Amino acid sequence: MSLPSKEDARLCASVVREIARAKGITGDPTSVGALTVAVARLFNKGLRDRETLLSEAMTIVDELMSDKERDSLSGVLRHMNRGAIDRLSSQTMSEDNQQ
Repeated sequence: MSLPSKEDARLCASVVREIARAKGITGDPTSVGALTVAVARLFNKGLRDRETLLSEAMTIVDELMSDKERDSLSGVLRHMNRGAIDRLSSQTMSEDNQQ
C-alpha cells in the first residue's frame, strides 16, 4: 500500500477541516480523527473530486447525527464503524444514480 500524494493528502485534509468547522468539532480530537478516517475511506473508494468528496462526507455525517446531537459529533463519530460508512456511501451513490 502506498502513501497518498501531497495533493491527495491536502484534498482530504481540506475536506476534513471544512466539515469540522461547519459542525463545530474542531476542538474534539476524537471526532476529527473519526471524520478523517471516514474521508479517507471515501477517497480510497474512488471519490477524488473535492466537491463530491465533501458532499458524500457531509451526507454521512448528517445521516449519523440525530437531532439531539446536532451540537456535537462526539458520540456519533466515536462509534462509527467501517460498515456504516460503506453502507451510507453506497446508499447515497445509488440514490444519485437513480436521479
